[in-house]
Amino acid sequence: MTTRPGGLATSATTEAVRQRFDSAVVLSPFFWNFRDDIPGTTHYIARELVKILPTLFVEPIPQWNPRSEQFRSERLLRAVSGPRTTTLGDRLTILHRGASPLARVGVIREWDLARNARVLRRTLRNLGFRKSLVWHSFPYWSESLLAAVEREALVYHCLDFTTQAEEQRIIEGAQAVFCVSETLVSKHRILNPDCFLLPNGVDTALFDLSAATLAPRPTDLPSGKRLIGFLGVINHHLDVELLVEVARAFSHAALVVVGKLATNETAPRDRQREAFTRLQSLPNVRILGFKPRTELPQYLAAFDVCLVPLLQDQFNQEADPLKFYEYFALGKAIVTTPLPVARRYSDLCHISASRPDFIRQIGELLGAPGAPEQRDARIAAARAHSWNVLVNSALARLCEVSSSGGHAGTPRS
Repeated sequence: MTTRPGGLATSATTEAVRQRFDSAVVLSPFFWNFRDDIPGTTHYIARELVKILPTLFVEPIPQWNPRSEQFRSERLLRAVSGPRTTTLGDRLTILHRGASPLARVGVIREWDLARNARVLRRTLRNLGFRKSLVWHSFPYWSESLLAAVEREALVYHCLDFTTQAEEQRIIEGAQAVFCVSETLVSKHRILNPDCFLLPNGVDTALFDLSAATLAPRPTDLPSGKRLIGFLGVINHHLDVELLVEVARAFSHAALVVVGKLATNETAPRDRQREAFTRLQSLPNVRILGFKPRTELPQYLAAFDVCLVPLLQDQFNQEADPLKFYEYFALGKAIVTTPLPVARRYSDLCHISASRPDFIRQIGELLGAPGAPEQRDARIAAARAHSWNVLVNSALARLCEVSSSGGHAGTPRS
């Protein structure tokens, strides 16, 4: 079994971080918007960093293409004429990057990049950030932003697969590289020896078994049936054909899908798109759509078996689904396709490399409730993946690397 995370950073580590850095800058692939977006890894990272250092959260460039799932008219309005920053409390600032309508054109894109770098430099100056820890998770035309930051150290946090050429340069120049899966660690350690596993985590305050059990059962859940549940976006990384087979195999139970359907660039494709049409037509399937994040634990609490039915493609082999830890936090039995996180916790979940075996394992779990010891072990594993534990452990690792005089790419101002 591979290494699992654990261990809180000591107060000495926190003090060492504060002595070395006066601020943190998070370059995020996600917008700071919880209206209809599920929080991503960098939201949670920023929330932990701000407990230690004043933090600037840099959003991506908004999309002008109305066909994109990232398109939001209010973001474009702000990008053109709105304020460049929003202050949340006295330690967190959000930087909204500007975007021109024709940014796909090379010369306009370069102009946008230069303009956003100037805004970032001015914002940092106004905030008084002079010795920043840069936490970077978005290697897409980001190098001009990096050059605008007076930084003491660069951390690259690799969240998933990308083919961007700039990622290699960023990894080589980082003081530490953290990856969400063992697959990514093996790949990136060739470029930077100070490369470590930092898997995703779970909001343990929200995904709490006691609170979820006491909450009212959602009224849109089927009653009188065992529930086989999936939580997550229905996109082109999901094995929808497998969900169809599960629903057909367990006609006496209900298959419940909680999550929005991706309709644009990440929508199910080809056979998976056709499978979704079949899935919708099955009488024992309930596709409930998007639910506010605060309601998700109530749905999970009602599930008898939880699924991670992801395709065995390169993206999924390098990713680390948050849903896995959210299932664990509620103590739920999981049947999953082979993933790095599943192999890490192979004693606490049920891994199936074939569709028949996937269905067989669901049947066994429906027929025999798991032992309380297994449930408690899953909850304990989830607590080891609290964002506080993970971020503090990463900062401790960064301090170790710095004090040992490791690889440490050269900071650039």
